[in-house]
Amino acid sequence: MKRFSHLLLAFVLVLAAFSWSFSQTSIQKTASPTWLRSVTKKPIKPNLDDISDGYYYELIEHQINLASQTKYYKDIKVLFDQSGIENLGQVQVTFDPHFQKLQLHELKIIRNGKDINLLPQAKFNLLASETELSRSIYNGSQMAHCVLEDLRKDDKIVFAYSIIGANPVFENKFFDTYYLRGYEPTGLVHLNYIVPQGRKLQFKSFNGAPEVQQQSTGSTTNFFWELTEDKTVQYENYSPAWYSPLKYIQCSEFNTWLEVDQWNNRINPIPQIAPSSALQTFVNQLWKESNGQPYMYLKKACDFVQNEIRYMGIEMGEYSHRANVPEKVFSQRYGDCKDKSMLLATILKNKNIGVGLVLANTYKDRGLQEELPSPYAFNHMVIEVNVDGRYQYIDPTITNQGGDIKNRYFPAYGKVLSSMGKGKLTDVPQNITGNIKVRETLTLEGKFEATLDVQTIYLGNEADNMRTYFQSSAKNDIQKQYLEYYAKTYPKINKITNVQYKDDIENNRVEIIEKYKIKNIGKAENGSSKKYISMLGTNINDKLPEIMEDRIAPLSLPFPNDIEYEIYVVNKGKKLFGSHRENSFFDRNAYVFGKTLEINPDSIKIAYTLGFHEPFVEQKDMKQYYTDFADRDNIFFNGFYLDADGYATDGITNLGTPTSSKEINWFTLLLFIVSVPTVIWYIVKKYNKNKPIIIKPYDEVYYDQIGGWMIVLLIVLFINILTLSGIFFFQQSFYNLNTWKAVDQVDGISSFSYKILLLVEMIGNVLILAGLIYSAILLIKKRDIFAQTFFIVALFMAIFCTMDGISYYFIFNGYLDKTEDLFTTYKDNIRAILFFCIWGTYAYNSERVKGTCLRTYDDENPMQRPITPHPFDQDFLKPYPIQEQNTETASGEYKTQKDEVDQEQPDDNQNKK
Repeated sequence: MKRFSHLLLAFVLVLAAFSWSFSQTSIQKTASPTWLRSVTKKPIKPNLDDISDGYYYELIEHQINLASQTKYYKDIKVLFDQSGIENLGQVQVTFDPHFQKLQLHELKIIRNGKDINLLPQAKFNLLASETELSRSIYNGSQMAHCVLEDLRKDDKIVFAYSIIGANPVFENKFFDTYYLRGYEPTGLVHLNYIVPQGRKLQFKSFNGAPEVQQQSTGSTTNFFWELTEDKTVQYENYSPAWYSPLKYIQCSEFNTWLEVDQWNNRINPIPQIAPSSALQTFVNQLWKESNGQPYMYLKKACDFVQNEIRYMGIEMGEYSHRANVPEKVFSQRYGDCKDKSMLLATILKNKNIGVGLVLANTYKDRGLQEELPSPYAFNHMVIEVNVDGRYQYIDPTITNQGGDIKNRYFPAYGKVLSSMGKGKLTDVPQNITGNIKVRETLTLEGKFEATLDVQTIYLGNEADNMRTYFQSSAKNDIQKQYLEYYAKTYPKINKITNVQYKDDIENNRVEIIEKYKIKNIGKAENGSSKKYISMLGTNINDKLPEIMEDRIAPLSLPFPNDIEYEIYVVNKGKKLFGSHRENSFFDRNAYVFGKTLEINPDSIKIAYTLGFHEPFVEQKDMKQYYTDFADRDNIFFNGFYLDADGYATDGITNLGTPTSSKEINWFTLLLFIVSVPTVIWYIVKKYNKNKPIIIKPYDEVYYDQIGGWMIVLLIVLFINILTLSGIFFFQQSFYNLNTWKAVDQVDGISSFSYKILLLVEMIGNVLILAGLIYSAILLIKKRDIFAQTFFIVALFMAIFCTMDGISYYFIFNGYLDKTEDLFTTYKDNIRAILFFCIWGTYAYNSERVKGTCLRTYDDENPMQRPITPHPFDQDFLKPYPIQEQNTETASGEYKTQKDEVDQEQPDDNQNKK
């Protein structure tokens, strides 16, 4: 690495020496051009409270003569504070000596109304500028630099110069983008384009910039702006690269994107490989290794260019936009985006694979179609391939990509201009191909010691990034960075084993394993000896920029990103936790977020999910974003008490101020104490004495014992009573104060509606539980009102759960876990409906129930009546019938033998007489 740095420094020095011969004749001191347009407005003095760095621009002037390829610049800076002297102690100009010359026209200080001319004695030193060196790009630019002496407060520095010459790669076509204002006020801005007859320059204004004014001067036309601006524009952090609130204009001699595409094809045609070259030999060998399979050949060629051709560009002169010859790039094993794209396209074209060069913009992934067509609309080159009718973008500058070549990650560059797109801008799909899964398990071992196991899995483009990180970083540095990350939360932490790195490049999966030992875990609560542990959702929080409530600019997001982050707290060999669950979820236009806190008897689980649909949050959604993540402490801070032995409890802390999860809501407890006796009193005093009205039993007892499906019903009743009791007293936690305060951590939900819902749920559950218990007692006693009572309870249960589910949906719609299916979300409501449909209808229609449960309230003892057979069985149990013989009486009436027998019975009343 050090050797490479030395070689790099030597290379820069050689470039500087090579450019020196150009620079010696590239600087001249001359008078200002005669073709300049005079300023007609006077500068204003801005409010100095809006100005930083101790100086402001009284004048910014920029005039461009298209015919002479000359750009004229002039500015006047006013120093009103001592800090301004420190910031303006020098003047400097950057230009490219390969095709430009620098002319100095004016350098003076205005002090107390008098001019002090500094230009004749000014010494300008030439330095290698290399404005893109941080991107491994060497453009050969130079900086003319002059140190100013004897600067004083209230001085005005006047500096004017011209840069003559244009890059021949643009074939004498002009285009420009100019900002008419900055973030701080300027006294006056004067911009003028001098366009000769016969050349057409189209203009466009952005962000409220005024339209261009015209002034004819005979053979040329002035297109100009003169603006004064005394207002500031606030810069907001995390704004997307494409966004700017500043007023600016564009002009271009390119009329359509097709003209830009045609220009690119002229300067960057994909060439044929020389038959006897080393590149052709390499290509033939690559094709042979691929067995003539296009996709295998594409993968091998892509891997070679991405990983074997390092990224570095010599972009001097025309090579700022023109690619080097592929054979040269193959031989030197380095190149910029144009060189790498051209080399890969040439290799693919040699084997008749459809390929085209693509112009892209890595910063402007939105709004490119609104700009005027020009080469400056793009700053990057990639390729597009067509294999068997399937089109795919590939970026040759991305390294260490794994997985199937068809699924390689391609950044969301917005709109691009492909040579295969017929001169039209085309959209790049915003595919999310990567995912990060983090699982942290904190195992408390007693005596305030713990182990921390971390498993992180990276998929897709996230695996590409981690692969590059591990290959380019020292292992000890990686271990140190990982340890320092957790040391912020656990100061007494040490590694048990080194970080383990597992790379499955074929499936593009990277797994990182970490294991740490923590001593003296926990922080002491303020004013108490109690300790608690903090579980922070830092991995998620860091991906979500914090903003002010009144933010105006759109918010840039780290797209693409899809993270699943789980934290587990486990007590080794112990179960000290209760049962509790909280869930929040919302799916917005640009992002989706979810959090689940689940306390089980053996563990505490905190799970986060975060995904981005778009690279930014639009201005219209900014208030929603602020609301969603305003209370970050409650969202991303999770704390739990430690007991005296150093084990975790389910006492949840909030923002460093612990509160017990067992704290009682006395109002609900009192309501329960009052409501239960009320229900019991009504049942005993009123309803228990009633006779059945809806479902009436038979008049006679057909079954003396509970049997058949009634036994199953009784078992189901007991199961439901136990289940509902557990939910009511433990899982739902109606008496837990935190349950009623949970709405305070959920934005966008009415506190009143939430608490009314809880209150109704509690009362409804009390009635259902009491009804089920009462129904079971009635069934055991075989009461006549059992069928009616159970049917009413089951019907109420179904209706109540249905209405509860509907209310839950409307109140928590934005927070439901939409990854779950319908049954999972509303399983309890569905079960209640099915319970009524099965057992409610059974009780209503069952002959067994109607023939068994006949005991009334007045029956003190079991019924002594003989058991009457079921009506359906009576015909089989009847004695042989008496033969009926008809006889005619004197009156002509007929009598049966049975009638005669009946008449022979003595009248008891007569006997008494």
